[in-house]
Amino acid sequence: MLEPSRRERRWAGHAGATLLVLLVGLVPDQPTSSVVWSPEQFALNLLAAAILLARDRMPFVVLPLLTVLAWISVPLGLFNPGVVTAAAIAGYAVTLQVDRRRSLAGTAVLAVVMLGAALAAHTAVPQSVLVVLLGGAIGDAIRTQREHMAAITDRAVRAENTREAVARQRVAEDRLAIARDLHDVVAHQIAVINLHAGVASSALRDRPDDAERSLATIREASRSVLTEIGDLLTTLRDPASSDIGPPGLTQLDDVVRDFATHGLQATVSWVGDPYDLPGKVDVAAMRVIQEALINANKHGTGRRASLVIEYLPRSLRVTVANPAPEPRADAVATRGTGTGYGLVGMAERVESVRGTLEHGLRQDGTWVLTAQLPTSTPENPE
Repeated sequence: MLEPSRRERRWAGHAGATLLVLLVGLVPDQPTSSVVWSPEQFALNLLAAAILLARDRMPFVVLPLLTVLAWISVPLGLFNPGVVTAAAIAGYAVTLQVDRRRSLAGTAVLAVVMLGAALAAHTAVPQSVLVVLLGGAIGDAIRTQREHMAAITDRAVRAENTREAVARQRVAEDRLAIARDLHDVVAHQIAVINLHAGVASSALRDRPDDAERSLATIREASRSVLTEIGDLLTTLRDPASSDIGPPGLTQLDDVVRDFATHGLQATVSWVGDPYDLPGKVDVAAMRVIQEALINANKHGTGRRASLVIEYLPRSLRVTVANPAPEPRADAVATRGTGTGYGLVGMAERVESVRGTLEHGLRQDGTWVLTAQLPTSTPENPE
């Protein structure tokens, strides 16, 4: 069965209101009185019902008109329950459009007006007042229900929008995390492959032994990067299926040795008493060190770097320094082959643990990068 349309419901309401006004007009003023029908009274009630047809569009015009009509009917001797009912229905329509305070005040005023008209017409006073009050009460109840339903709907819409926004934010965060992990996994090995590919190309004819060693390094780096990418994809598909944990400072020695095989000599200094680091801080520190050493290997001079790890009372400070070339006027154009995502990724990782990252070239020609990572562990309370 089809649900009635809004227009059908509106016309059904008009028909019901018209019949109610006409039929109530036939009710006698007193229970002991007989029904007295007159064409003039019927015409008056029909006019009131016709005016009511505009109550949805112009309720604040219809109510005064029906109030005036009720008072006009008094000297004409035509005042009856039908015209009072019409005024009550108009009051109901007005109540739907205003807040509770004004609806209560308007209903009270209308009840007083109908009370005066009933007293002037020497007719049933209680019924007239009760009909007006009933119309106002029904209108107030329906308006309150509509406001409640609108508030519930609005909260549901806002909750849905919030869920969608949170979902989009999580997707964006996951994409950034994947991009950082992929960069961390690939960047170093690709740099190694690119470096030794150049060596092999230049040494292939004159120094075949060097070319062979470079090709072996390329083969090893390629195998390593493919393994790491496979592990990353396995973790992305099913995080629980991977037994490989995220990198931490426990792997620092392996990383330093790996860089040493490719020509970068890094010295490591530990300052302070080591303590257990939060997982995210441990990973962030290791990733920052990796990226800083990659940059030192690619852009630095002297093929060396120094690394200082300081365990402070409330934070871990990581400092990586390496000799860097003097900046030139065409430095922006010359630097150019990199994407710049290394520093961006380091900054994002440091920010993810509410740390700070500083980097720059000193006057003595040393590029220094410092990451301050806050820690909160039982071993170092405030």
